[in-house]
Amino acid sequence: MDNISVRINNTDTQDNANGLYIRILEADEITDIYNEHIVTDFPASEVKPLSQMLRKREQGQYFVYGMFEDNGELAGYAYFIKCSNKDVYLLDYLAIVKNKRSKHLGSTFLQELKNIAVNDDRLLMLEVENPDYADEGAAKDYMIKRIGFYKKNGMKLSNTSCYFLGNEYRILYAGDEVEDDYMDEITDTVYRDFFGDEFVDMNVRFH
Repeated sequence: MDNISVRINNTDTQDNANGLYIRILEADEITDIYNEHIVTDFPASEVKPLSQMLRKREQGQYFVYGMFEDNGELAGYAYFIKCSNKDVYLLDYLAIVKNKRSKHLGSTFLQELKNIAVNDDRLLMLEVENPDYADEGAAKDYMIKRIGFYKKNGMKLSNTSCYFLGNEYRILYAGDEVEDDYMDEITDTVYRDFFGDEFVDMNVRFH
């Protein structure tokens, strides 16, 4: 993970009026995006306290990339947990801002983030809500659609499933095949490294 700006080739997008680039964000930018986007883009039960993100960032365990158009407008953001004792990046939050959606920017952004993980010799993983525990309806359909988006963009759906503080998740990852037991171990290690043993023992259950 380098504090540099990376130009994106966005020829697959539907609107090429502006080029795209990504860069690491500073604390004030992380705060602004949290207050203006994350709190409305994600369910309240999934939103971590901003203070925790900023504290972990100071400790080297959290970082954020922004994707911008050449005119400086924010197009998307990606918040990451950096595990300190395994070579893993957990993609904590990924979103395209509301007025930039439906232009394939999500796929473009995700591919660049996968490249960053590869260049840093890190396994990229992420959580998605598990539709197996949802009632039939629009919410479940959206969960299935999200998984489809990630699989379409080269992420692998593992068999790791866990309950985390009131939410049910499946784990996806990029790269070479990972055995189920080892993915369980990786996920548990990332959680314990970031949240601490006591929190995980009380709030996380693997199925």
